[in-house]
Amino acid sequence: MNEEVLRRAVGSRPDDDAHAVLVRLTGPDVPDGCWTACEGVADPRTGEPAGPLHRFRIGGVTKIFLATVVLGLAAEGALGLDDPVESLLPGLIDPAVTVRQLLDHTSGLADESDVRYNDTGWFLRHRYDTFTAGDRLALPLKLPLSFPPGTRQQLTRANYEIAALVVERLTGRGYAREIEDRVLRPLDLSATCLPGTDPTLPVPHLRGHDLGVDVTEHNPSIHGPAGEMVSNLPDLDRFLVALVSGELLPAAQTEELFRVPEVPYVRGHAAYAGSGLDRLVLPDGVEVWGMAGLVHGALTGIVTTRDLRRRLTYAVSPTERGTVRLPPVAQELVAAAFSERTWPADRMIPDSAPAPDSRH
Repeated sequence: MNEEVLRRAVGSRPDDDAHAVLVRLTGPDVPDGCWTACEGVADPRTGEPAGPLHRFRIGGVTKIFLATVVLGLAAEGALGLDDPVESLLPGLIDPAVTVRQLLDHTSGLADESDVRYNDTGWFLRHRYDTFTAGDRLALPLKLPLSFPPGTRQQLTRANYEIAALVVERLTGRGYAREIEDRVLRPLDLSATCLPGTDPTLPVPHLRGHDLGVDVTEHNPSIHGPAGEMVSNLPDLDRFLVALVSGELLPAAQTEELFRVPEVPYVRGHAAYAGSGLDRLVLPDGVEVWGMAGLVHGALTGIVTTRDLRRRLTYAVSPTERGTVRLPPVAQELVAAAFSERTWPADRMIPDSAPAPDSRH
């Protein structure tokens, strides 16, 4: 671990890019087991310093919690990963789509939605509206499949929207209750929650902004099972350890997290998403697994080596949302934490290249 490289990646905040950056690097090969950095302000209005226990929206990292529930149901024999979704939700989507293809994003479901997450103007007009699964799925269910199921990979929120409906059909309860009972309570993740339609965040928390507007408070139903959760750095690290070590799932289902299908991604490169975790190979060949989540006002990520010897959780309060799946600040943090090499500017991951999904 090169602390100087890490501190350069964290930066001196607030600045033009971010109001705050929180980083927690843990593992047996990290000096003293844990390295934490907190730069910037949790609230630009008051100057409250950002701290290691502040909470934040985790966006697409929510999907890993939902995948854990689905894989747990598979371990219990409640479903088979190769079962057609049609057998559980008749008439909803193409009969050829399987549960596994929802989790690893090879279903072919269209990457389109009437809920325009990437449009800041639209978001500001609708951020206090309540959205149902039907609202979030209306457009992708109307459109034809983008490709035959199982032949390509394309990340889309619709996959996890439908995975949540599968959980509800099998358990008779919503995905939030299942995540709480199967993950949050057993691991005592007291700083983590699924707020449903509550626009507020528990204190203390980082405030979020986009293009000069404070967007901290908004109805998280706009994100649903693909991005509604709130957490903090220690809870995310505890979850990551339990997930990868097999504490939450039997060996076969834990392996599914890392099973990347041997198909091309729709933009031309190889697939990179497993049934819960995304694979990223750094410039010096180091392979890491995790996911990044980007919503208005918050950028979050969890990243680990397969053996858990080094684990990174981070949160950024950016000044604007942007649309790049893994923004430069996150790329620099990951590279500094795992490769101890600066990621050259000309090798930054473009929006079309494989990287942990942060579009939601």
